[in-house]
Amino acid sequence: QGGGLIVNVSSWAGLYASRLTGPAYNATKRAVLALTESINMEEGMHGIRASSVLPGEVATPILDKRPVPPSQAERERMVQPEDLGQAVLFLAQMPARTCINELVISPTHNRFYTGGLESPRPA
Repeated sequence: QGGGLIVNVSSWAGLYASRLTGPAYNATKRAVLALTESINMEEGMHGIRASSVLPGEVATPILDKRPVPPSQAERERMVQPEDLGQAVLFLAQMPARTCINELVISPTHNRFYTGGLESPRPA
């Protein structure tokens, strides 16, 4: 078709490893960045562009599986699913001559910066 856009979802943990997310998650999300970069190296000349979205905390049900789930008040300050959807729409609406390689989106009140994230500690 001579062009196209691929949007891969990585994570904040793809750039900044975290004990909370764990080594397997950190590694796979970093691999998504390498995959996206490889697509751009190999297919950019064919008009195919790839972007990685790297969200910080997003208020989704998976947060309930954390060792200490965040409170409702904390979740309300996080990136919301519709915010992430708007970010992906932004990528899709960019002209084909542009490639946003990575888009990091985090809560303004970023608990990776401010603290308050509970993670398991080694015994």
